[in-house]
Amino acid sequence: MGRGHGECDILLHVMAVHLDDIGPLKPVLAQHPFGLATDIDGTISPIVDAPGSAAVTPLCRRYLREIATWVEMVAVISGRAPEVAHRLVGLEELVYVGNHGLSWWRQGREETLAEAVPYETMVREAKQELAVRLDLPGLLLEDKGPILALHYRLCADHEAARVVIRDALAPSRAQGLRVREGRLVFELGPPLDIHKGTALSHLMETYHLSGILYLGDDLTDVEAFKALHHRREEGKVSGAAVAVANPESGPKVMEEADYWVDGVPGVEWLLGAIATVVGGKRP
Repeated sequence: MGRGHGECDILLHVMAVHLDDIGPLKPVLAQHPFGLATDIDGTISPIVDAPGSAAVTPLCRRYLREIATWVEMVAVISGRAPEVAHRLVGLEELVYVGNHGLSWWRQGREETLAEAVPYETMVREAKQELAVRLDLPGLLLEDKGPILALHYRLCADHEAARVVIRDALAPSRAQGLRVREGRLVFELGPPLDIHKGTALSHLMETYHLSGILYLGDDLTDVEAFKALHHRREEGKVSGAAVAVANPESGPKVMEEADYWVDGVPGVEWLLGAIATVVGGKRP
C-alpha cells in the first residue's frame, strides 16, 4: 500500500460529514498511485433545464487540469455519451467514461463495450416508436448510442410526464431492455450489470490505485460510492466518496457518501484545495 494507508482507515462509512477543510483528505491525497474521478452534471457543471446548455465552470476545468499534471489518473464518469463528456470538459489529459460505464473515450473516439453493442438496434427501434407514441410538450429524446435518455425537465407537469413515460417504456422493459430512472429523466438501455461503480472499479484496477476520491451528486453516483467503499473495506484502496449537495441530490446520495460539499461552488473549493496539496504546496 502507499503512504498513509493506516491513517486512511479512519475514513469509515458513517453519516456524511460536511467538508470545509482539506485536512481529513490529506491521508488519501498522499497515496501513490492516486486517482480522482468525478461526475459532470450537478458536480462540476451546474444543473440546467436543457442538457445542451450545460457548461463546466472555468474554475473546475482549471483545477482538474492542474490536478491531472500531478497525479496518476483524473477521470470523468458520466451518464452522458463520452464524446459529449469530452467536449464539455475539454481536457485531453483526462479519462472519459460515458453512459454510466457502457462507453469509453479512447484515442479520440467513442467505444461501446462489446457486450452492449447487440442492444443498440433494440434501443434505436424503441426510440423510433417512442417518438411517435409520446406526445409530451417539452420532452427531449437524447440518443446516446446504447442508451436512450428521455428528459422531462421541460415538461409542464413533471409527475404527470413521469407516469406517461414510465408506462410508455413498459413494452421495452418487457422485451428485455433496462429502464433506469434518474433526475427528471428515464434511460432505456441494455440489461447489463454495468454502472458507474463497475467503471470506477475498472479504473482502480487498471491504474493500480492506492488512493481514490470520487465526487458525485446523483443516484447513479451511489454505485460508485459503494464500489469505492467495497474496495476500501477489503483493504485494497484508501479513499473517500464526496457527495455534492444540491436541491435535487436526494437523501440516498448523502447517506452513502463519506463527506459532502455545498454544490458546484463547494466542488470548486475542493478541487482548488486538492490541486494545492498534490502540487506540493500547503493550502
